[in-house]
Amino acid sequence: MKSFFRQAIRKTLSQTLAVGAIGASVLGAMVINPAQAIPEAQIAEKLTNVPVYVVGNEEGLLLIPPQDVQEGDEPQPGLLVFMAKAEAESFVAEANEADPEFAASLQVNTTSLENIYQEFQSEDNSLKLVYVPDRSEATQANELGIGYQGGVPLFFPQFEDGSLAAIPDSTGENVFPMFFSFEDLNFVLNEIEEQNPEARAAISVGILPLEGMLREMQTSDDEDLNRVRLLPDSEAFSDALQGDSPSE
Repeated sequence: MKSFFRQAIRKTLSQTLAVGAIGASVLGAMVINPAQAIPEAQIAEKLTNVPVYVVGNEEGLLLIPPQDVQEGDEPQPGLLVFMAKAEAESFVAEANEADPEFAASLQVNTTSLENIYQEFQSEDNSLKLVYVPDRSEATQANELGIGYQGGVPLFFPQFEDGSLAAIPDSTGENVFPMFFSFEDLNFVLNEIEEQNPEARAAISVGILPLEGMLREMQTSDDEDLNRVRLLPDSEAFSDALQGDSPSE
């Protein structure tokens, strides 16, 4: 399944980049505007196939105490949303060292980022979502040395002027792919290198945090954000399809 997922990405991306298609820069300086270009339902749809992991027991999801509360702010409990199952399991293991009796009731549950987003984006919901990146992806983002400052990294192909590389989707629309997995993007870029070294030479890797992308989709009136596509880690996606499916 992993190879099939990558082949599907490779086919569209390599065909487009081989002829030098260039997309306009979407985010610029991340200026926040009052208008919202993308309805909540469409934002949630972009998150459908992204598996995430939460920790809970029979009584419900495990919440963490409010963090970094500023004077005058309403304290908000947080829900840890893990991008990698191993990180969630590590959290439970650490909890077991601190309180074995309590930790024995905990379990890691798989869901989708869409479900989490829809459940906790209502205006009357005071719960804060705390996204925990896959440690290996965060390490890779740091090693690239291109300004990663934390959060869940999204990797994307870009050109020298900072514009995003566009690819056609199944309908022929040019979209902007953003990968949760650097390995998946690198796989595609290696394929492009084999087919068209000149095209590959014009491409570099950019990074944006998922948290910033979601905030931008919620608040910006830039219509190009409608063309952003979030591509899940192919390995995590494959694991979800093979029996660890995101819950409803």
